[in-house]
Amino acid sequence: MKQETGPIIEIQGLKKNFGPNRVLMGIDLTVPRGQVACLIGPSGSGKSTLLRCINLLETPDEGRVLFKGQDITQIPPGPLHAKIGMVFQQFNLFGNLSALENCVLGQVKVLGRSRAQSEETARKYLERVGMLPYRDARPEQLSGGQKQRAAIARALSMDPEVLLFDEPTSALDPEMVDEVLSVIRTLKDGGLTMLIVTHEMAFARDAADRVVFMDEGLLVEDGPPASLFTHPQNPRTQAFLSRSLRG
Repeated sequence: MKQETGPIIEIQGLKKNFGPNRVLMGIDLTVPRGQVACLIGPSGSGKSTLLRCINLLETPDEGRVLFKGQDITQIPPGPLHAKIGMVFQQFNLFGNLSALENCVLGQVKVLGRSRAQSEETARKYLERVGMLPYRDARPEQLSGGQKQRAAIARALSMDPEVLLFDEPTSALDPEMVDEVLSVIRTLKDGGLTMLIVTHEMAFARDAADRVVFMDEGLLVEDGPPASLFTHPQNPRTQAFLSRSLRG
């Protein structure tokens, strides 16, 4: 089987406005296959909007996003959201469905898999994130950490090539944060390409291959965590990390 080469995600000149509010002001970013990149920065810096533009939950005003060299606007929404999956801050599980059914539905509707194959895949990923014992539970019966792990299993059940995480731990109680971050570390070990918006600086420092600092709609600094956290070059990065690490 031929090994695919080249970046999996290329972002070129991306701009996004909400009315008069300029949220993204020309973002250029290339993500190689298998890389884990953490996006950090103050609230309102455009991190979540950038993620949402990568799989067209928001439509950019200018610029483009390429997935394996193809403009994402040329990919139908179903296949696009399967290949570039997303895990949300507020879980976004279907409240009337069990954890298992949440993982099955997209496979049947979008990927056209059989019910039997979809259930087998769902069980595999629920087990991988430690949620198989809760397969019949509905979201209201689960803790926040369990909901987020079920949401991760749902995204994985679509066999994504890229997984986007938008503040996956910010809605969780502190004691539940580690269980979700542990799952993400396991996915990193499996070689999944991930872009993660996070305020968890220790996690970004330990788990990321690369840290991208954004501020006021701009990509300000970008580098390996060891250098960016220890010797940030930009004064804005220095100020942000000083506040974050002190807190």
